Amino acid sequence: MTEAPQNGIKGLKHWRYDILAGMQVALVSLPLSLGIAIASGAPPVTGLISAIIAGFIFPFLGGAYVTISGPAAGLAPALLAGMLMLGGGDLAAGYPLLLVAICLTGLVQIVLAFLKTGRYAIFLPVTVVEAMLAAIGLMIIIKQIPSLMGAVSPAAQSMLETISKLPLAVPQLEWSIFFIGGLSLFLMFYLNGTRHEWMRKVPPPLFVACLGIVLGYLFNLDAKFLITMPENLLEGGITFPAFDEVLSRPELWWSILLVVITLTLIDGVESLATIKAVDKIDPFQRKSDANITLRTMGISNSLSSVFGGLTIIPGGVKSRVNIDAGGRTLWANFYNAVFLLIFLFIAIDIIARVPLAAIAAILIYVGWKLCEYKVFTKTYAIGRDQIVIFLITVLAILGTDLLSGILIGVAAEVLMLLYLLMPSFRSVLNGRLNFGQSFSLLWRNLRGLFSDPVITVKQEERDGNSHYEITLSSIVCFNLLHLDKLLANLPPKAGVTLIINESGRIIDHTGMEYLHQFQDECGRDKRAFELLGLENFFQFTNHSLSARMHDIILVKEKAKRTQREIQMEKLAERWDLELELGTLSILNVHDFVYLRRGSDKQESNVMTGDYHGCEVRLVDYSHTAAPDYYSKHWHTIITLRCPDATVPDFVIAPGHYLRRYLADYREVTLSAGVGDFAESYRVYGQEENDPSPYISAELIEFLVSHKGFYLEVRNGVMLAFNRNQELANAEDMERLFALAEIFNSSCATLNQPST
Repeated sequence: MTEAPQNGIKGLKHWRYDILAGMQVALVSLPLSLGIAIASGAPPVTGLISAIIAGFIFPFLGGAYVTISGPAAGLAPALLAGMLMLGGGDLAAGYPLLLVAICLTGLVQIVLAFLKTGRYAIFLPVTVVEAMLAAIGLMIIIKQIPSLMGAVSPAAQSMLETISKLPLAVPQLEWSIFFIGGLSLFLMFYLNGTRHEWMRKVPPPLFVACLGIVLGYLFNLDAKFLITMPENLLEGGITFPAFDEVLSRPELWWSILLVVITLTLIDGVESLATIKAVDKIDPFQRKSDANITLRTMGISNSLSSVFGGLTIIPGGVKSRVNIDAGGRTLWANFYNAVFLLIFLFIAIDIIARVPLAAIAAILIYVGWKLCEYKVFTKTYAIGRDQIVIFLITVLAILGTDLLSGILIGVAAEVLMLLYLLMPSFRSVLNGRLNFGQSFSLLWRNLRGLFSDPVITVKQEERDGNSHYEITLSSIVCFNLLHLDKLLANLPPKAGVTLIINESGRIIDHTGMEYLHQFQDECGRDKRAFELLGLENFFQFTNHSLSARMHDIILVKEKAKRTQREIQMEKLAERWDLELELGTLSILNVHDFVYLRRGSDKQESNVMTGDYHGCEVRLVDYSHTAAPDYYSKHWHTIITLRCPDATVPDFVIAPGHYLRRYLADYREVTLSAGVGDFAESYRVYGQEENDPSPYISAELIEFLVSHKGFYLEVRNGVMLAFNRNQELANAEDMERLFALAEIFNSSCATLNQPST
């Protein structure tokens, strides 16, 4: 493929891929959309209406490439709270009023998109955003527990009230409903976690919904335990916004304004976070436009509300299904909407037989993925300062509401940064600072958090190309917008050197993540980039994205080495290689397909040097991957550059490993006599170059003897690791070096000059 698939008319040529992906997405979207509507306190059909409208709007207005948009579980608690507030505790009365707020939210988003405010989400600390999602996950779980048990529990306006009412649901427990709900919940976890591909042919949410229908017939469930669907969608199935009532009741205006602000903030932040995450797993590495996505969301939300639908944002779960199914453009979203529309008209009676307990199980699983323990452990690994902010934000949201909780989390971040920057109160007590100096320093630090971090910008020529040398002070979430605007306005191919000088006192977690992402983008764009000055900053933890403070004395202190570091040091000495301890953000300079995927990519314990005349590099590599963004995957990988070899790009993968990411490769069939190899491995190559001559009999024998190896050659460099192993021990590393030696030998033989 000469270019990545595009949206619009050009994207229609990929219809074979997109229509199949759209069908699979629809099978997942159907139960999820129904469940999200129920969790929002709205009629179930409104979830499908929202998903259908999103599918008919997004492909024509664009903004992203493979994201599937529709109602999102993350907004369900905010919609439910808004409905209760506007209706005075009555969901039926509050729903038409909420539709007005959704319509206004859409109009606000359109205005914000034209003002190009998509980048303003950078202002929110990353930890506060992740805490918001975790709190939403907890809220979803808590609110669905009564439905899982078959208890009838009226919606409460606050989470504290909901939690206090949970014991009252126990006496109402219906054993048949609890059996359906408990079995459905078990299957959601089991089927999503199983490694047996055949068990995941049917999407788990669809399987659970269908099983619920069967069990509902067996137990002859009462209608109150089933989803309620309108008898006729066109006659009474659509609720329209109550614009007249809002205009005639000024006492509602303040409440409407609060709902609009809440939805705009959460909608925007969660949407931009989702499209960034989906971009990282896009096989074609395309980059979404935040402002166009915001504009498209605004138009979709306004239209959705007019037809009685809920808020619309890009969804991570459905987008992952789309990518896994081979979807290439936003037309997959369109086909998803077409299939949902067909389901809505021909299967409405079947949909109405889905038990609420099965839907509750699906929602509890979705909520768990937002707030599971790995979310907390990942945050703690980044730094103790971040886990404090995280817990404060989660508790604040549960104790108040989403908008107030987010603002409290932001305030906690400000106070944490000030605390880290301020000298100890002992300085006042021992007379080194008086109270006036202390308050003056506090004010300067507070002002510095929001001040432009850019000190100087110097342009020069390097190797015939423009290069910008930018000197910076402290970099935190609250002043990143200045730097982001500057970098966005630089020429696309210009080199960049960022120098953090002595005036920079702190780089917070959000700042480190931003620098890492920019560094990664420069690597993908073959753009020169340097980051200087970090060597003078003390790193809070070994995590590459942890906060850092300027402290040369602490930097120079020798940290206690781990057992892994001691082991690697001995092995490096044994193989006569250089060893660099510590954790670094990885740069995919050779554009390996394997290193494109995932997020939070880090390398540690880096061995480099000469091996049989080749440049060798062996590292401990870790990353997270969708949909489990908080669980680390570890491998010890080796790369090898042969100085005299001209090797085509190709991949040898165990089974169908990473197949969806190899979009620009074709599968290659080797010659006869490799039966055992063909059963365990797949070979992929480029259209114009045949990799077969470089896959020697010795290499095949090695791979058959040691199952699970992944080998990729890109731009003349080999990357290899064993997918069945995590961190390699000495014996495993011996195998990696043996594989490198076999590959090097094959290349050297083929590249010898003919006599």
